[in-house]
Amino acid sequence: MEVRFVVLLPDNPGKILTATSLVRGLKAQVGDSYVYVMLRRSSEWLIRGNSSMDEVLSWQDKPDELDGLVRDLLPDYLIDLDEGNLYRRFKRRTRLLCFTSGQDRKESPAPYGERIFKTVRFFDVKDDGKGPDFLFPEYNPDWLPEKFLGGYVVLVLYERPLKAGMQEERLVELVSLIEKPLVVAGPAGERALADRIAQKTGCSAFPVCGDFPEPETASLIGASNAVICFGQGWAGLALGLNKPVLRIGKPGTGQDECGEIRVINPATGNLQEAALYVRKWFNPVP
Repeated sequence: MEVRFVVLLPDNPGKILTATSLVRGLKAQVGDSYVYVMLRRSSEWLIRGNSSMDEVLSWQDKPDELDGLVRDLLPDYLIDLDEGNLYRRFKRRTRLLCFTSGQDRKESPAPYGERIFKTVRFFDVKDDGKGPDFLFPEYNPDWLPEKFLGGYVVLVLYERPLKAGMQEERLVELVSLIEKPLVVAGPAGERALADRIAQKTGCSAFPVCGDFPEPETASLIGASNAVICFGQGWAGLALGLNKPVLRIGKPGTGQDECGEIRVINPATGNLQEAALYVRKWFNPVP
């Protein structure tokens, strides 16, 4: 008899990537299972083409948009991997049996990947140890200049509103202090800033804003040595890909960030220390 799951995915890209291993486990280890996944429409690119997901249900503004549709699908269980209140109203309105991750989070602050598998222990689903399903385009070394073959940093200029307080001069100084090949990635609207960073720091910075959409940017991150970003979204994605992160923002604003991450205050942070943190991920260590 078919068992139908609706897996409720969080907004954080890194957590979405981590959750793909749980979806794979449900599909492979629960006999005759059918797995729906539900997430924000803007995050669909993170899971596009994932063979463990039978159907993707996406919502635009709030999950409640899909409560009637989900009830009509007659699923057996909800698996909520958000660990917040994102799906609270949706779960109440669908009235389906729900297994929720993170209920013992404070008492047992294990990594997110371990916590979510506790959610499905009733179904005897275990982590296969294969990691997330990374389905982005394969990284092509021809995307970047030859000198980047020895390693590079990605500076992500997405989430521009979060750069408030980081003056352009300080950002340029940080890039100059790193002294390693650096890719300035982001949307086309950030190209002017990326070009100025490259002009002011010399040939070590290579602007690609507008050249690569989000999936290819993720591939660049996956092949990089380290990542510099401003928002928690791209920091989460980089951490989900096991990349060290320098996040520019107010310390203490990140939630449940694990892995190798350093946070620097955009206005007052020590740029030399931040640059050394990034440089240490190159071999040999300077």
